[in-house]
Amino acid sequence: MMTQISREQLIELFRKAQFTDSQYSQGHITVDSPSLVQNLTLAFNDSNSGWHATSLPPVIINQTYNFHYNGALPSRFGHVFKGVEGLFRNNYFRGSSGKKFYIIELKFDNNDLNKPDIIKKYEKLLSFIKLLKDAAIFSDSSISKMLFLNDTDNIEIEPIYTKTDLDHLKEAAVDKIIQFIEDNTHSKQKFAILSKAIIAECKNETFDKRFTVLLSKLDDIYNTLEHDYAVFASSFSYEKLRNEIENAKLEEQVKIHKVITDIQNQILGIPVATVIVATQFKTQKSAQFDYVYQFAVNTGITIGVCIFTIIMGYLVYNQIQSLTGIKREIERKDQRFKFESPIVYKNIQVSTKKDPFQDLFDRLKTQNFILWVIVLVCVIACIATISIYANITVNPYSS
Repeated sequence: MMTQISREQLIELFRKAQFTDSQYSQGHITVDSPSLVQNLTLAFNDSNSGWHATSLPPVIINQTYNFHYNGALPSRFGHVFKGVEGLFRNNYFRGSSGKKFYIIELKFDNNDLNKPDIIKKYEKLLSFIKLLKDAAIFSDSSISKMLFLNDTDNIEIEPIYTKTDLDHLKEAAVDKIIQFIEDNTHSKQKFAILSKAIIAECKNETFDKRFTVLLSKLDDIYNTLEHDYAVFASSFSYEKLRNEIENAKLEEQVKIHKVITDIQNQILGIPVATVIVATQFKTQKSAQFDYVYQFAVNTGITIGVCIFTIIMGYLVYNQIQSLTGIKREIERKDQRFKFESPIVYKNIQVSTKKDPFQDLFDRLKTQNFILWVIVLVCVIACIATISIYANITVNPYSS
């Protein structure tokens, strides 16, 4: 038989209990189910639960019992906080959220899917604190104290905050800062800019006020991030990036030329094959009415043309696939330059009146068009050959 109450059973009691003082230290509970009879009995008999009966009769259904509560053992039941302020004052939970907790005031367990607004803001703040830890030169995981350092100053910040700070949290600014830092490139430089902005905003504040001041200036910090990063990005040499783009264009241009070069001999064979068809077909007269001879020669030529058409189709298909691969590589390089140096990229667009890789994309379209024309010519030639064959060749084996 169970002799100790589980965390889930204890939470069920908290959800049913009615506390009668602001300190959540005493109250009453109405036992309205057999499971609650068992849970309350276990709680009263387990000193680690923190529940104590004001009298000691057996617990029976449909009765109300008064109790005192003086705190459950965290190692067995997780942290039980009487209110959200207790959660925010805890050295661990004010900067992390990896442990179990329950808040009596909100009747909220950390596993609950339906979260009060204050808990949503708390989780949003934790994601921001995690970002700050990544930007800090050092962070103490036990109390989430962070050290920020730049060339001239250094400060320590601890996430000391209250419910009022969370009520006024600028969630939109938090989202913008997180998205800005996590967006693609130059994360190391962005963290350095964030660290510098934090030091500038908080260095003149007392230790216990720094985090509150930091939360109140999130919009200013985001504006600093945007401005300083723009300056950093524009510091790249225009000519250096231009040369990189030109080198990339030259490399891809060589690949595009190679696509046609690889099948140019076969392309040159198309008019040769056409001449052969035009001159080598045997009419009945030129075959001296030897229908077996005419049939053999013309059939051989026609089969050769069909095979040539199939081979050309296969070669052209391979080259079209090669062009598609080249196009994807050019698009990848285009996007990389665009995201790594958007300001310089924009300057190139303005100065040249077109995207840096537009010439290559136009060339790809032209090459694709040429390959499809080759396919069309081969198909037309094959159809013409078959048509001529059918009209001038006599089948000697037909009845």
